[in-house]
Amino acid sequence: MAKRIGIFAGTFDPVHAGHLAFAEEALKNGLEKVMFLPEPRPRRKQGVRALEHRVAMVQLSIAENPRLGTIILEQARFTPHETLLLLQARFVGYQLVLLFGDDVISHIAHWPHVETLLTATELLIASRHEDAKLLQANLEALEQARALKFRYRIVYPDQEHISSSALRLKLKHGHTVSDLPQSVKKYIDQNKLYAAGSISS
Repeated sequence: MAKRIGIFAGTFDPVHAGHLAFAEEALKNGLEKVMFLPEPRPRRKQGVRALEHRVAMVQLSIAENPRLGTIILEQARFTPHETLLLLQARFVGYQLVLLFGDDVISHIAHWPHVETLLTATELLIASRHEDAKLLQANLEALEQARALKFRYRIVYPDQEHISSSALRLKLKHGHTVSDLPQSVKKYIDQNKLYAAGSISS
């Protein structure tokens, strides 16, 4: 049986305790490692911090866990087909497990070539218990609409829902935040990433 490696793509602007709790939960589900994959130019998001800052924050946040890592792909924007090929070439012999929040499932059906992505990988989906029934219904609807049967597992990380946008707003106004690793908070302060008047780069 192939070893399983998790790919956790996201903006990570900034990476926070919720992301880390999901990655830790994924490791408990039989994954060898979880690799954070910051997106250079995330769709539907404007004004994100420069990739170098987001990568640096992820690396600081996972520094003490050797089973967590980061990868960078030379793509301006991720697409299911092209990104999958790059990941398969990078991790030959591994079964790819994609980590998604439950919010992704509502629009994944509209991704181009999503059938290829779903049949070639497993999905590990983070959800809150109160959202589980709706999530399950959305997954079943996706299978029926696309005539697919794909592999997925729903997990419930031991962490309250955390919003990166809410954290950025608190940081902008100088409020205390408790959902960031200390090393990440120090980096943010040193680089004035979310201070009022700061720019995305």
